[in-house]
Amino acid sequence: MPDPVVTAVAPARRTVVWLLAACLVWAGMSWLANGNLDGYNDMLENYAWSQPLRWGTHKHPPFFAWVVGLWFELLPQNDLAYRLLSYANVLVGLLGVWALGRRLKLGALAPWGALLLLWSLPYTNLAGKFNANGQLLSLWPWAAALLLASWQERGLLGVWYSCWLGVVAAACMLSKYYSGVFLAGFLLPTLLHADGRRWLATPRPYLALIAFALALWPHLAWVASHDWAPLGYAMDQGGGATSWRYIARFALAPLFYWLPAWLALCLVWARVQAQHSGAPWGRTALRLLLRSWLPAGMSDVLFWLAFMPWAMTLGFGMAGVVELSTPWAIPIGYAFALLWLRNLQRLAPAAAEATLARLGRAWWPVLALVLAVGVALAVANALRGDKGYYRPTQDAARAILHGWQQRHNGQRLAWVGGDWAENAMLAFYAQPRLLTIPGVPGTEIARLSTMPQDWRAQGNGLLLCPLGPVAAPQAEIQAETQAEPQVGSDCQRQAQDWLAAQGLPAQPHVLQVERSGWRFPRPQAWAYAVYDVDAGASR
Repeated sequence: MPDPVVTAVAPARRTVVWLLAACLVWAGMSWLANGNLDGYNDMLENYAWSQPLRWGTHKHPPFFAWVVGLWFELLPQNDLAYRLLSYANVLVGLLGVWALGRRLKLGALAPWGALLLLWSLPYTNLAGKFNANGQLLSLWPWAAALLLASWQERGLLGVWYSCWLGVVAAACMLSKYYSGVFLAGFLLPTLLHADGRRWLATPRPYLALIAFALALWPHLAWVASHDWAPLGYAMDQGGGATSWRYIARFALAPLFYWLPAWLALCLVWARVQAQHSGAPWGRTALRLLLRSWLPAGMSDVLFWLAFMPWAMTLGFGMAGVVELSTPWAIPIGYAFALLWLRNLQRLAPAAAEATLARLGRAWWPVLALVLAVGVALAVANALRGDKGYYRPTQDAARAILHGWQQRHNGQRLAWVGGDWAENAMLAFYAQPRLLTIPGVPGTEIARLSTMPQDWRAQGNGLLLCPLGPVAAPQAEIQAETQAEPQVGSDCQRQAQDWLAAQGLPAQPHVLQVERSGWRFPRPQAWAYAVYDVDAGASR
């Protein structure tokens, strides 16, 4: 007879291997298929906010910036390491889904609740861009799992889990205020389930609230002392109007974001069930697809955990409190796969083992297909000259810093302003911990970025304005040309106006940079305008 301990451990070990392999493959594919981090510079923005670590920013709460800063204390600052962070975040979230499944007593279905999410868009291609939405992938499942752990455990262990529930709930809020909707969704299952009601009569929920308040307090104090800037940014996302187009898109997000995983599970389950029962496959598949989303009664904790973030967000959108954004749906489906698995097992229990075996056999072929698609996308982007792929962000950052040091006898650059957040490329690729500010010094936003009101005290800096692709062929890397002042982009006009007001020269240094090498067979030149800011020369 086999060793029962080994038998119990083997599936868990295999699941961890599958999760690790999938996250590594997606990280490699994301790095290979994209020549840069992301088109909106969200990931550079994260890094700028992490230098130095602070209790708030001019747009968002700071937790995901803390994660970025701590990650790059350990790993080199390059695109591949950043992609690894994106999918390490996914891995942490999937382990949380697994833990939630175990707390829900789903047994062998719990690991598959995590694995199936790797066949959905939020945990795969969308997760490659690490930002506030992506950070919630790792936090929401653990918060839900800790809620149930606080319900279920007694004594010191119950106190321990309750305190961690408060801390993780605070981390959710410190990542994105939208998490308030998620946390508010805990109330209904707590009130409807007998275990939740009993929990409310103990000290444990109040310990969680105390831990939550203590962890959140420094951020709230920072926000209050900085004119409530992040809250103002969050409120600007609303406006009192109801946008039915955005509401419809968000309402359908569970289908088109999680469609591959949902179809794979339900259709394979239906095939196995049809073979067992002799019923028509199409009718069986339709029944399973429709009933996979249903609750098992009013006190169904799993259904309410899965349903409430989506339903409450729609409610706020229909009330005109906020204008819904489809990417907000990225973290809402952490419990969807667990719900489908639980329901399908109840509807067709005889098909469970064979279905999961078939899905397991498909795991490595699917990962091989993902890798092949990544290679194909990289080749396509390289051969068709995709502008986002060829934008020479890393090369430009190093060329700009090198040029500045040549003009200033190797002096260390103190700060960079200009076009936010692309100007953070200097800090990420060329000079770590370089203070990066939006726009020009002296503004409220710059002050929120820890720039002194008297910017001269910070030292010499530069203003960076990316100018985009250059039409002229055969541009030489790092070639400097002269440009007339008072022309160009809004960034240039802002820089020139500010420099003139400070009594400083407004003549830019314009660099042309291009990428080359085996990944970039069709080099294209991009231009960047750089304005030196000499603190000692201003009036």
